[in-house]
Amino acid sequence: MALHKLLLDGEDWRAVAEGHEFTDAPCPDGEGGLYFCDLKGPNAGLYRLAPDGTQTRLNHHAVSGMKFVPGDKTHLVGCQGSQKRLVIIPAGKFEGTTAPEAEVLATDVQPNDLVVSRAGIAYFTETGKKQVTAVDLKTKKLTVADTGITAPNGIALSPDGGTLGVSDYRGGNVWVFRIEADGTLSGKSPYMTLRRPIDPKGEFKHWEAPPLAAASGGDGMSTDGIGRWFVASALGVQVFDPTGRECGLLPKPQPAKPLTSCAVSGEYLYATNGDKVFRRKIKIGDAAK
Repeated sequence: MALHKLLLDGEDWRAVAEGHEFTDAPCPDGEGGLYFCDLKGPNAGLYRLAPDGTQTRLNHHAVSGMKFVPGDKTHLVGCQGSQKRLVIIPAGKFEGTTAPEAEVLATDVQPNDLVVSRAGIAYFTETGKKQVTAVDLKTKKLTVADTGITAPNGIALSPDGGTLGVSDYRGGNVWVFRIEADGTLSGKSPYMTLRRPIDPKGEFKHWEAPPLAAASGGDGMSTDGIGRWFVASALGVQVFDPTGRECGLLPKPQPAKPLTSCAVSGEYLYATNGDKVFRRKIKIGDAAK
């Protein structure tokens, strides 16, 4: 599935949200818009970008990864690693008053990013623990879903909800799992191979490929309606087809700033890159097959 099946002539990255300090947690709203967070500074909090590019600050809640509660477009499950907790935050705007406090789902955890299954199970990465953890949104029961990935970071679901992908920030793969009927994970496999930066401290040998860094910087992830995977990394957004084969690389809009995540919403691919949110129009539906 070549990259030209995704890209449109004349379309490139364009900044659609500026004036922030550290953007992250892009979350499609199902209507062509995007929720995201600014994690630092006086304007830290939750924002929404409308399809026309209008930006609205909703409230003070800031998380590093978030997804909607299944069947509820008014609340988001979010990661607050600095407070060692997983929470549910309101997705609405509050004029003149303070937004309601977050509902705590789990404490003494180190959440980085998450997804929520249709069955109401949130899977979140705990990078420092080398662990993927699951929590039932109804019972708040925590279980260890997987251990052993060097630095699990980004996480995404296939369109049918049956496959879970996890990027390795300090390694070179996106690992995938089958989600069983009871919510457990099986079939762990290094499904996608990420491009890695050249290691400037490595040994450059004549007639050999340059040395590569061990870490890909694999970060936030997303999928589109036809099953392509989009993975933020040190080099840019890496795109893979549904079989795990590489389609290509989209370089970072701001090369000197961290690319924390990416998400497909409506006809756009969004990227949270340092102090800005960017987007570029892409081919969707039958035109992208």
